[in-house]
Amino acid sequence: SSPFQPPVSQERAILETFFHALSQFAFDKAKDQVEKERDSRKTLAQMSMWVSVLNSLSHLASAEKIYFSLAFIARKFFRKDTLRDMYKTLLVELKKTSEVTPVASHSVLLVEGSLLAELSRHLTQFVQARMELMDFYEVMASIAVSPVVNYTDLVIMVDELIHRHQNCFHHPILDPVKSSFSFEVEILLHSLRAQCEMCELKFLPSLLHLHASHTKLTSWSQLLPALNSKESLFSSGPKKQMETPFLYLWISKLHAALVSKFTLYFYPVLTEQTTTADMKVLTARATVDYIAKITAFQRRSDALNVSVLLDARGLDSYSSDGYHFPQDKRDQPAGLGAFPAVVSFPGERPLEHWPNIISIMMDRAHAQDLASAEKVVYFFDNRVQSTYFLTRIDSRLTLVVIFNSKRNEKDSYITSFMSDMALHLRNTKVFAMLKPGAKA
Repeated sequence: SSPFQPPVSQERAILETFFHALSQFAFDKAKDQVEKERDSRKTLAQMSMWVSVLNSLSHLASAEKIYFSLAFIARKFFRKDTLRDMYKTLLVELKKTSEVTPVASHSVLLVEGSLLAELSRHLTQFVQARMELMDFYEVMASIAVSPVVNYTDLVIMVDELIHRHQNCFHHPILDPVKSSFSFEVEILLHSLRAQCEMCELKFLPSLLHLHASHTKLTSWSQLLPALNSKESLFSSGPKKQMETPFLYLWISKLHAALVSKFTLYFYPVLTEQTTTADMKVLTARATVDYIAKITAFQRRSDALNVSVLLDARGLDSYSSDGYHFPQDKRDQPAGLGAFPAVVSFPGERPLEHWPNIISIMMDRAHAQDLASAEKVVYFFDNRVQSTYFLTRIDSRLTLVVIFNSKRNEKDSYITSFMSDMALHLRNTKVFAMLKPGAKA
């Protein structure tokens, strides 16, 4: 310790070690540590406030372990809401401690008592924020079964949650869990904002949000003991390999799914920046290599063309070449130009088929099927002997497959490809992981 600073009390050191461990997902070790300290102090009547705080911290470690497993979502569906009850009990305990006026003959105990009361007040705010995040994950789990997701609503929910709690639980001892909380909510916010921007083919905002979520994920990963070669907080030996919390894994998978989607939607823009060989390496690194999937399907099925079509009607900022300066005023696309192919394989979109595709999309019955986002629309045009398959993959984007011959509406290879692409691109696969039983 510096000669100009008083030594850190044993109680404060225990608190700092506990919250550091929580931020590193070492829930069991954190719990064991405070329980060991609690059991050694039980005989001291004057330490009853300290013992009650240690009790609360033990309960907090147990609650955080369940929270990061996302098991509370399944419990919400199948049995009583255990985690919410745990947090509610914690709120009562912490509120009681925060309202205690410390009385002690020893001045150090008096100082520690006021610290514990203040810390309990901040922890109350932290627990309230946790319960709100539980609500958010439960909403996301419920929309997993919905074919059409309103991402704007999710963005608003996270944004409001961040603003409500940005000035809360800022006690220095809570810095590690405050940082972990900030990583979690900010990665969610940037990922969901990237999704919203990609729906409207906004290249630069999508890229910036994905970059921000990637940077924060990388920083958050430094707290994972299994990925960190530093010595253990609790022992001189190397860290025991711990299972990565499911919540962290899920957020990582959401981010990875959006990066994969980005490589597809902006493939033409990205290919202009590098060689075809380098692009192959880049897309192969993505969690889902959509380009490889499409090209393999196109060759094997003998499709004339596979395209992703954008409904650009009403979009002021759409630019087919990625980024453009905001002051470059562009006319709103109209007619066939309002339905560009953002991706087309092989080569350019077959323009002679575009009027047919637009009329299929404009047909009321087909439009309803596409809007349901779970159906593959089939149309055979006898006049030009061509078959069209369409399915909605995002709010403004449709996957279109064209054949220069009559194809069976029930062709399982074609419909499976369409459905699989849609399930991935609509993020259905990622959100389904939140549903009960998905992790089993």
